[in-house]
Amino acid sequence: MKLKIFLFTLFTLFIFSCQPRVKPPKVSKAPKINVLLAEFSNIDSILFDGKYLLQLEEARYQLGQRQKNFYLSPSKTGFKFYNTNRLFSFNQKDVAYLMPVDTRKARFKFRNKWYKGKIIFRLSDQQSILLINQIDLEEYLKAVLVGEMPSNKDAYLEALKAQAICARTFALSRMEQNKDKPFHVYADVRDQVYASLERRTSLADRAVEATRGVALMFNGQLAKVYYHSTCGGILEDISNYWSGKRVSYLTSRKDIIGDKFTCAPSPHFRWQKTFSFQQIDSLFAARFGKSFFTINSSDTLDLFCKLKVLERTSSGRVKALEIEYADTSVVLNNFSIRKFFTDREGKSLPSLLFKLSLQNDSTLVITGGGYGHGIGLCQWGALNMSTMGFRYYDILVNQYFPGTYLKEMY
Repeated sequence: MKLKIFLFTLFTLFIFSCQPRVKPPKVSKAPKINVLLAEFSNIDSILFDGKYLLQLEEARYQLGQRQKNFYLSPSKTGFKFYNTNRLFSFNQKDVAYLMPVDTRKARFKFRNKWYKGKIIFRLSDQQSILLINQIDLEEYLKAVLVGEMPSNKDAYLEALKAQAICARTFALSRMEQNKDKPFHVYADVRDQVYASLERRTSLADRAVEATRGVALMFNGQLAKVYYHSTCGGILEDISNYWSGKRVSYLTSRKDIIGDKFTCAPSPHFRWQKTFSFQQIDSLFAARFGKSFFTINSSDTLDLFCKLKVLERTSSGRVKALEIEYADTSVVLNNFSIRKFFTDREGKSLPSLLFKLSLQNDSTLVITGGGYGHGIGLCQWGALNMSTMGFRYYDILVNQYFPGTYLKEMY
């Protein structure tokens, strides 16, 4: 009996020793993205929490342990980086790099917001200082998600995954487009809102990690990705805006699930704004320099204000609006229409999906739907689909970017 057990054990060891060893899959590194945090021509400051290294030709300096606060300002010959104990001067063509010693713990504070990653500063062509944050793309996306979409409910996870893929696709496109420039993306709505470290959430982090390296593709190339808050029930055709060319997956169509509008839960699904005659007079004066109070008066004064929609897009959004006021006539197009109707809080009109009416002789009523341009992913539509149980690939490939597909880029 002992011999049989010994032979079985020997045979088992032989079998397992002959099995090929399976190596764990290599996790490819995400690329680094350069994010412009600010461009300024005066004095600003940076606060360090953790050790950073400033590498210069003559030596390497460690910052952030005792000397935590530094100032950055232009100089006659370039720019300088300094505090009460140290001064580093740079020429116009110099590029300064500050490297974190411990990438997991080291961070820096700029304009009351915390960030991590490498710091780059240099002069722009206009001789202003560019403060750039170079960071791992996946870490960048975790900050973008909380800046672009609510991440306070577990039911939003699939929508956040869809948003992560959109943001990653957009960032990869910008990185290729701007590869020879000092930075790839702006940190605000000009590209994607890059929020500070303290705003990050575990749910947004999970969404990014679950879709690591995945991008949206079309015909072997990165898809054109746009997104907005609320479409108001109908998506816009991109040809009416930036590209001028039709894109098969960015066309005008109803955004519905069954018989209901997908983004109906949005607080911006339907809205109404009112503007008094005095407000319109003030807006017209600020934009075009004409006001009731600057018009030459006479014994007989015929003052009128007429608004006429000249053109709408296929989705029903206003593309051209004519405003006749007193002795002046102007035509506004696309976003300039939204910008003209700025309320007392400084907010532009939510969208161009609206109609005009008069409440009385001195009050204009604008009734509309949606928030943003209406092209591509409707974020509130995605959030609602997520709560309904749809997966992120349904949201992207079936609902908002039909004809595209997902690909793992790294």
